[in-house]
Amino acid sequence: MTSAANYRLFIALPLPVKQRGVLAHLRDTMGQQWLFQHWVHPADYHITLQFLGACTFRQSREVKQVLKHVIAKQTPFSLILEEIRFFGVPTRPRILWAGVGGEKDRLQALYESVTDCLSPLGFAKENRPYCPHITLAKKYKKNDFPHQELDTVFSPHGRKLDWTVGEVVLYQTHLYQSPMYQPLAVFRMGEEKGAVTDS
Repeated sequence: MTSAANYRLFIALPLPVKQRGVLAHLRDTMGQQWLFQHWVHPADYHITLQFLGACTFRQSREVKQVLKHVIAKQTPFSLILEEIRFFGVPTRPRILWAGVGGEKDRLQALYESVTDCLSPLGFAKENRPYCPHITLAKKYKKNDFPHQELDTVFSPHGRKLDWTVGEVVLYQTHLYQSPMYQPLAVFRMGEEKGAVTDS
């Protein structure tokens, strides 16, 4: 790796195995009926905090140093898989996603801490409100998506779908691979020096 090399990076919360499995089951059971152009690989499920785009090795190192200290000041909190929703036209959505509930105020605060600390490094905040979600599929092919059925296809009631968020991951995107997201560093919350695990 050289300092001139470019990496496509983003910062996100990973999903635990159980929650990935629940969403993967939905993918497996509905994938033949819901005709999306692309279904996300279960290993790639995540909740984005900030998209960084193309970065040099030097920038990635700076991001790691800043995140290490910011994430160390955070404490773990709880989220839960709550719903399946979409972006775009109801009958032809461009994104199918899973929404979360739980301590969303803590998630919002984490998002603001991450974006605030990276702004001085040249990574601009988005102008739109933060909408945490897990992308499941992209680009519905027809004009007949049964959006009214979402609440019957997926219901969190009576299922333990909550988990404790305790780490933040810096991911690298490898286009045209599946899975396509590689963890570059893992930052654990609540540890004195912001413990980092580099892959």
